[in-house]
Amino acid sequence: MTKAHIKQIAKKVLTCGSATALTLSLLAPAATPKVSAAEVTPSSTITEMVKLDPSYQQAPFDGWGTALVWFANITGGWPDEIKNQLADALYGEDGLNFNIARYNIGGGDSPETTPYMRLGGAVPGYWNRPAEFGPPNGNTEGWTEPKNWWDPTNPEHWNWDADANQRWWLTAAKSRGADTFEAFSNSAPYFMTQSGYVSGNWNSNNDNLKSDQYKNFASYLTGVVDHLQQQTGIEFKTLSPVNEPNTNYWGAKGRQEGSHWSPASQAKMINEVKQQLTEKGLGTVVSAMDETNPSTFRKNWDAYNTDTRNNIGQLNVHTYGTGERIGARDIAKGADKKLWMSEVDLSVGGQNHEDIKTGLAISERIQADIQQLEPEAWVLWQAVEDEVNMRPEHENGNWGLIQVDFAAKDFSDFKIYKNKKYYAVGNYSKFIRPGDQFINSNDKNTLAAIDSKDDSVVVVYTNSSTEQKAIDFDLSGFETVNKTASATPYVTSATENLQQKAAIKVKDDLLEAVVPAQSITTFVVSGVSGVNDVAGFLNNQDHYKISNLNSSKVLDVKEDGKVVQKTYDRDKASQQWSIQKVTDGYSSKEEYKIKDTNSGKVIGVENGAAVIQTDQDKTSQKWKLSTSGNQQFTFINTANGQLLEVGGESTKEDAGVDVWSANAGKNQTWIINKAGIVDIEPANVVVTKKKIAPEMPQEVTTIYGDGEKVQKAVQWDPIAPEQYDRENTFTVRGTVEGTNIPAIANVTVSKVESVEPIKVKTVPGKAPALPDFVPAKLENGTEGNVRVKWESIDPSKFESLGKFAVKGSIPYSHVKVTANIQVTKPALQNIALNLPNSGQEFPKVSASFTGQYDRTTNVNNGEISSERWTNWDPNSWRPEDWVAIDFDREDTISKIDFHFYDDGGGTRPPASLNLEYWDGTQWKAIEGTQLDVNATKDLTVKFAPVTTSKIRVVMKAMPNTCIAISEIEVFGNGDVTKADPSIGEDATLESILIDGKPLKDFQADQLTYEVKEKAVKDPIVTAVTNDLFASYQVSEKDDTAVITVKSEDGLQTETYTVKYR
Repeated sequence: MTKAHIKQIAKKVLTCGSATALTLSLLAPAATPKVSAAEVTPSSTITEMVKLDPSYQQAPFDGWGTALVWFANITGGWPDEIKNQLADALYGEDGLNFNIARYNIGGGDSPETTPYMRLGGAVPGYWNRPAEFGPPNGNTEGWTEPKNWWDPTNPEHWNWDADANQRWWLTAAKSRGADTFEAFSNSAPYFMTQSGYVSGNWNSNNDNLKSDQYKNFASYLTGVVDHLQQQTGIEFKTLSPVNEPNTNYWGAKGRQEGSHWSPASQAKMINEVKQQLTEKGLGTVVSAMDETNPSTFRKNWDAYNTDTRNNIGQLNVHTYGTGERIGARDIAKGADKKLWMSEVDLSVGGQNHEDIKTGLAISERIQADIQQLEPEAWVLWQAVEDEVNMRPEHENGNWGLIQVDFAAKDFSDFKIYKNKKYYAVGNYSKFIRPGDQFINSNDKNTLAAIDSKDDSVVVVYTNSSTEQKAIDFDLSGFETVNKTASATPYVTSATENLQQKAAIKVKDDLLEAVVPAQSITTFVVSGVSGVNDVAGFLNNQDHYKISNLNSSKVLDVKEDGKVVQKTYDRDKASQQWSIQKVTDGYSSKEEYKIKDTNSGKVIGVENGAAVIQTDQDKTSQKWKLSTSGNQQFTFINTANGQLLEVGGESTKEDAGVDVWSANAGKNQTWIINKAGIVDIEPANVVVTKKKIAPEMPQEVTTIYGDGEKVQKAVQWDPIAPEQYDRENTFTVRGTVEGTNIPAIANVTVSKVESVEPIKVKTVPGKAPALPDFVPAKLENGTEGNVRVKWESIDPSKFESLGKFAVKGSIPYSHVKVTANIQVTKPALQNIALNLPNSGQEFPKVSASFTGQYDRTTNVNNGEISSERWTNWDPNSWRPEDWVAIDFDREDTISKIDFHFYDDGGGTRPPASLNLEYWDGTQWKAIEGTQLDVNATKDLTVKFAPVTTSKIRVVMKAMPNTCIAISEIEVFGNGDVTKADPSIGEDATLESILIDGKPLKDFQADQLTYEVKEKAVKDPIVTAVTNDLFASYQVSEKDDTAVITVKSEDGLQTETYTVKYR
């Protein structure tokens, strides 16, 4: 056969999913639907819909920036050309266009101290020690420095020439447009400390400031701020006197400045600094407390009294730990204070300037921080890092956005390395500018901000997956979307750095885009403005169910007027609420009343309890709402700043609802859904013979606000016989009790042309669930579902693994139906799962140690999230721990999926792990499961089956990190009667057909065949797979037909070759 002839035949060769192309899969495992090769097109990409919501606007944004600290201490003294390049890269309009600089007021070690800090870490202090207080003639033998020699009122005790390098960066930032400056301290000068070192106390859990030095230290900080403002003309809006205070990070002779402060010491320092700022007449306000993570931030705040809280003008928090962000958000909102995310950075993997994973990680951090914290600024730790120190032989990291050699001597061939984090941050900082306001969306991968002055919105989408995605951005939440509205994309990916792409026109309030795999894409959308009140996240007209995230019970009212939680009753009047906005704006700090639609009264607060009261417009009856767009809300009482909660995390019926300080608990988080029916799915009815009355469904599928689908009785309008006396289509309306939404039935009168065979799976011993209706092609050119009557099935057919067929008939039609049945082995089940509120003791998780803010139950609750188990110990690093799961009965286990939590900082996956099983008397190692994790967040471990009642994972931690697990899934046989059919692993053929005739002497394990040319004339090659749900594809190659078979799970392939001779 000639090559030309082969090409001609190729046009007729079939590409099929199996011998049956159209399928209806029943009893199949929950998985992403697979389509056959015949149904795949090059553009087949799953589309995600993202809805933007400008009705929830965060406060105008202060901007983006970095702390100067170490890198400024080094680079500010470099040649002008080099340091200006760096300043342009960070603060220049063509660079990242930062507008915030955090200036570090150094403490400074004693002149007699041998240098011990990292490069740049020894930030100079502004004190000057006169010779009279130093060692005579420099001889320290037998010399002790006098106590309390420093006098802030003595000009000779100040050195205003200090820290010239960092001061250069202050003025460089200002000259490039920076307009927001904060001063902060890591440590008091050495002579005010207990250890004599600015790096911390000898015991890092103890305060380092001497008890009699609070006033002096406050004089030092406020004096520096006052002088620098006069000297440079720079206004410091805030002064932060303590940094990551309630931690054990800061020990004497560590590599950087730092100091522990107990909450009481923090308060004392804050109060002293506030007093001295006032006495000096400075407009600078106190910012505090720059804690390392939101949970410790909350612990500190809860310990402050009212005076200390009032003395703080701005709240600062870091996100080196990310739990409890919403708690910090609600503390700030309840106290009516500005909140900054004032410091963070992360390092993903070993040093690699081109690794897009670092860019994706920083982008994800920005998005989550801003969505959940609602900060008014987002500031990096330090944007420039020591490239040499980041090399594999040292820290081997990707800290900083730019890396340079801090110890450079020769600048003639100087290299500046910008990593992917640099460009990823640029996707935000270059386009979302000071004064813009972040708005909500229903997608955690999307961050959007409006510029009301320019009638535009900036949308940043992070695609961390390895596949491109089609994204539809719904802009209907805006009041106006101009006909000329368009979006300009800017893409950072593995191969692109803020690459501008062709503009995309907005059509019908929809921005349709495709984002590359592993990319950050910024869309600058013009021509949008205002707020569409009808499309907002809440409105005054609708009624809502308010359910507690912790208990899954809903707000209800007792006869005595107390607000309680009760089991969800979809139609109960006392569980329906109206949320009435009583202020006029669209900010995230608007005020609302929660109104009982049954009585017309509102929820107020009385002696700490939530009660129903007559509306008197009191502040205790008003609430601020917080949400990150995920339908989860917190309610903050306007009068006292406390949150609506179910006390004691109770899950009991009739448990009381009260208010308490923000703690980010699930018991303080509420899910709001519209009450009642919000939609009715249309019914589609096919009449296969004219003049036969339609068989109308007795029930329709109603959809409630929480997504629950309920079958409800329907009363259809009368149907006149002339509507179905001929082939046509028509609509019938119906009525469902309890809603004004009409039911709709689309009726088609047409003969059936054909029905493709369907495919159904089952497991041994379980009769296949055959559908009452199957999809059919109708003679009028449309498609619809038609009723089918199936033949009875002999139970012996499904007793064991195999395949068989069942025949069926369609009323009033000669067309027959075939169901091909596959009896397959049961799928493995996650036998570790124990859902919240299940009431079951087992499966039960235990651990050798659990961090005080975490729970063992988080690892088998079915949720892969930031809620986790950790072995975090504030007192010491724990190098090894174990987590065990007790199933309370034996099962055969062969696979475990681990989902670790990784914040890129101190909370990470383990360095390594090994698995053990319980043999009834002791723990034994599972062979082949000793693994290095290599910072993998999602890890599957497969092994030879073991039968056991308990499983245990023993883990070693990465240096100086705690281990964090979000979820463990253990796969065993489970209850076989409840098992789904497994996903097929077979990629072999049952037969090959040429022009419909089976290939002679075919065997599944024989992969190559020869066919005489004379026996083949314009052949059509098809195949039958051994597994009904496997797919195959036929292609030509020279004088050969190649059949590539892929198993249903996509993991196995087999290739069969038919050669023509």
